[in-house]
This record gives sequence, C-alpha cells and structure tokens, in this order.
Amino acid sequence: MGYIIKRKETSLILNKNYWLLLYGRRKVGKTFLLRELCKFDNYYTIKKDLNVISNTESLPFDTFIQRLKTSLSENKTVVVDEFQRFNESIWEEISLLHPHGKLILSGSSLRVVKKVFEPQSSLLGFFTPIKLGFISPMDVIKSLKEVEAKELIEIATFLREPWLVPLYNKEKVSDFVYDVVINSKHIITSLVGEIFTEEERELTKRYEAILTLIGSGIWNTKEITSILYSRKLIPDPSPTHIFQYLKNLEEMELVESIKLHKTKGRFYRLTSPIMNIYYYLDSRYDLGNRSVSFEELKPTIEKLINLEIQNFIADLFAEYYDGRKEYYLSPDKEVDFIITKRNKPEIIGEVKWKNLTRQDIIQFKKGLERFSGKLTIVCKNSEIKDDSVNIVYPKDIIRFSQKKN
Repeated sequence: MGYIIKRKETSLILNKNYWLLLYGRRKVGKTFLLRELCKFDNYYTIKKDLNVISNTESLPFDTFIQRLKTSLSENKTVVVDEFQRFNESIWEEISLLHPHGKLILSGSSLRVVKKVFEPQSSLLGFFTPIKLGFISPMDVIKSLKEVEAKELIEIATFLREPWLVPLYNKEKVSDFVYDVVINSKHIITSLVGEIFTEEERELTKRYEAILTLIGSGIWNTKEITSILYSRKLIPDPSPTHIFQYLKNLEEMELVESIKLHKTKGRFYRLTSPIMNIYYYLDSRYDLGNRSVSFEELKPTIEKLINLEIQNFIADLFAEYYDGRKEYYLSPDKEVDFIITKRNKPEIIGEVKWKNLTRQDIIQFKKGLERFSGKLTIVCKNSEIKDDSVNIVYPKDIIRFSQKKN
C-alpha cells in the first residue's frame, strides 16, 4: 500500500551536524530511514567483495575512499552503509578526515559496532552512536491515520517492524500474520546469522537455540539453561553460561527482558511479535518441516495476536508516560503490565481485547488493593463504567498518541 511511517529518529539525524554511527540489527529500517527520510549528498553501500555501490554506479574501494575524502573536505553529508565490511586498517585513515563534513556510518554487526567504541579504536570519540530499533508505537499510530481505530491497534502491533510494512495490504491481521509466518519464515529464522560476523558463526547455534526456547514460551533462565545443557550446547547447567548471550541478544533487540515488579527477576521474551509467533507455532506445529493450513493455525494465531497486542499497548503506555514496562507474576495474581516511574507504579494495566464485561473488571481489581497507581483496562468495546478503573478504548489511544510530541 506504500505506507511511509515517519520516525522520531529522523529529526535526530537531520538536526545533528557531527559524525554519527547508526546501528541496529537487520530489518529495523536503517537503510530506508537514511535513503528515504534523511538528506545526504552521497550514499555508499559496501559490498561483501569490498566493491562499493554509489548513488548511481559501482566503484572500486580505492576510488570510494578518494571520493569520501573529497566530499567530506567540501563539508558534504556522506552515508556509508554496511560499514562493518571495512577492513579495520581503513579506520585510521577515515579518522584523519574528522571533523570535516558529516559522515554517517550504518552497520549491523554487533562485534564491529562494539569495536568502534573500544579504548584502542581508531574511531573512538569521532562518532556519536544512535541505536535504531523498532518503530515506536506512537510513530506507527500517527502514520496510519486512515485505518479504523481497532484495526489500527492490531496491525500497528506488527508494523513496528519496518520490513513488514510493504507486506501489509489492509487484510485482516490474522491473515497477515499467517501469510508472513508461512511465506517469510526463512527471513525470520536468518536474523541471528545476519547479525554476527563470519568469525562468530560457531556461536550461532547457541543463539538460535535460546531464541527458539524463548519464542516457544520459556522465559525463565534456569529452565533455558537446563535445556541447553541437556542438548550439550553449554558445559554445565549454570545460568551464568547464558547471561552474556542474553545480553548480546538484548543489545541487538532480538530479546527483551522485562523487570518482574517487586523482585529481582526478569521475564524474557522475543522483541519481534512476528518472530515470537513463528517460534511458538513452530514448536507446536513443526512449521519448518510441513505445510499447515490457516484453519488449523487460526485459533492459536488469534490467541498469540492478542498477547502481542497486550505487549504493544504496554509499550505504548510506557512511551506515553516516559516510564518503564514491568510485569507482575505471583501464584495468586498476574498483571498484564505495570508502568513505573522512579520505581513507583503509575499505571496498573490490563488488556481485554474484546467486549469488556463487569466480571472482567471485578476479576481485575481483585488483589490489587496493595498497589498504588491508576487502575487501567484497555478494551475493544464496552458500555460499562467504573469509578475506580480507567477504561481506555482504541479511539482514546489514537487521540493521546496524536497529541504526544
């Protein structure tokens, strides 16, 4: 449909006149953001063979370096995409061009991005880092004004991932999700291997195993560790063996850890809604090895979509209140989300993506007397009012998202 979602990061890049390093995992829209939404004089993409694609032609690497020097000396803005393919010996030569012009490097390799900021790096101190993740919930909502409010919340949950935007054709969200997990599963499963450089590919099996387990619904580090040990992927069943892997996956926004309210625990989930759904379905229906009809998957897909909508709404409230999203889990009570500021609850939230009933409200309030914060239920429809609970509808979400700067 040709949707273009405007991102707040665009103005951040446009308004800075110094050298920038834009980084983030693949498929988060770095190239589209730079090419379509930002202004530049020259745009170069480094190929794997170290030839360079410019705005209009293919160049030898030596020619590219000469043109880069000339453009920066003329105070032009130059973008270099896939910079991680540089040989590090060229970094010092690039550093000599500072502070002339505006140089924007863009890359996806976690290892290479880290090396730029190591104490011995030739580029240390020359670039300001900008991490690009998924599109913010409010940016998506602001950009899809013609979509009806309920459907907008549902599809915005998935269109935070830029690579999915061109695939959306106003179909029902369940049809859209089914088509993506069936027809684009190779893209979904290849994201880890794309992040790490060739030297690190031997680690990819561990990363993929962790992603698969978290996607299948296992969020506890002890359980993840036990399974990895049973598969002989780690030397002993101590959670310390996976903390660095989880940290790396968090840094590249493949995994997020959500604080469990009033505890030191963390709840791990995949950041990508579509990846979450794919891995969950694959663990139960073996999607990677057989064809599965929409009718067979539909009940599970609809349940998973509702869980992703719940998480999207939690992220949206965290963005609106400039707070932190937390979960609350106990043997007798679960809370869909809590938004805290300075460790104090602002919002105690429940998502009922259906017609809200009086019984839903009674059940929600039960056991929450000990919590401070505004009790809030987000629902599709309701005729019910309750003096002690703030009931939020899709149109309310659209309205306050549009108002937020």
